[in-house]
Amino acid sequence: MTNLRAIASTVAFALVLAGGGLVQLFAQTPDMLRSERRQLAAMPALSSLVDQGWMEGFEDFVADRFPGRDGFRALKAFTVLKAFRQSDLDGLYLADGHAGKFEPVNVASATRMAEKIKIVAAGLESQRLYYAIVPDKSYYTSRNFPGYDRLLVHQLLSERLSDLTEIDLTQALNLDAYYSTDLHWDQSRITPVVAALGEAMGFDASYTQTLQSLTAGSFSGVYASQLALPLLPDVMTYLTSASIDQSTANYLNPQTGLFEPAPIYQLDLFEQLDPYNLYMAGSQPLIVLENPAATTERELVLFRDSFGSALAPLLLPAYRKITVIDLRYLHIELLDQYLQVPPAADVLFVYSSQILNNSDTLMVPIR
Repeated sequence: MTNLRAIASTVAFALVLAGGGLVQLFAQTPDMLRSERRQLAAMPALSSLVDQGWMEGFEDFVADRFPGRDGFRALKAFTVLKAFRQSDLDGLYLADGHAGKFEPVNVASATRMAEKIKIVAAGLESQRLYYAIVPDKSYYTSRNFPGYDRLLVHQLLSERLSDLTEIDLTQALNLDAYYSTDLHWDQSRITPVVAALGEAMGFDASYTQTLQSLTAGSFSGVYASQLALPLLPDVMTYLTSASIDQSTANYLNPQTGLFEPAPIYQLDLFEQLDPYNLYMAGSQPLIVLENPAATTERELVLFRDSFGSALAPLLLPAYRKITVIDLRYLHIELLDQYLQVPPAADVLFVYSSQILNNSDTLMVPIR
């Protein structure tokens, strides 16, 4: 009887694989995995057959094209997180109504990031230098995941960035400040962050109380894509005012080296693959924001990652000009071509814990 069960299980498994292979053979392959927001894995080159990595590459190639992939991914997530009630699936979790992914602080990467910030700051004339880290939202869950460690980050950075003023954002945020299905913060809920920056940097942030909230629509974030579970979507809203509406944005075109005007909030991009690109067109090397209605001559240079896309517009009422720089897409050696920092300008480095753990993405060589 035991042998029959074993044989039946083996045959059933073989039929599933064979059936999936046949369907895969004749089914039309999509251009990309939209639910996972990425391109399909490519067939590894035949020249890599001598490399043991070829089989791993081939497995990824086949798995990305397997029929019903999303269904199997959802079944796995449901089994691990719901049926077996495990705390996470390879770091992905569901807690307090939020989906997320925790990641402990990478000490080596955080140390390199501090050195890179120090190198950039040393090349600027400004004496008003600040930095702030955006905690991963797992920091605010009730599960106490082994992720962001505020005290450790403070120790690693403050020792190396003594010439900069640290701005602690942990008290200005909570779990609801982040989208429930995505890693990013919700712009409509980060006015306390603007207030914390204003207190440290010396500008009046009371204008945030009169900002108008507009709705772009509902969306499902990156964690909903990674878990493949039917999670309730988030609603993306954006904040504006007469001052923000009158402001202009010029984006550096890396191909031509020229600046091109475009809206601050690009609503047409909300309907595309990454809705968060609504904020200043997502991944951009350098953007110059100018507020002609400003009652001040203050300037800000903001070094940022994707979290800064939602933050920068909210700082416009406090500044005449904001230069927004993403060193993941602009090499430090090119800064002098596009950036002149007045000595009285504010310089602010705002990076998320994701960049803290992946500081090699910043194009700042450590000498």
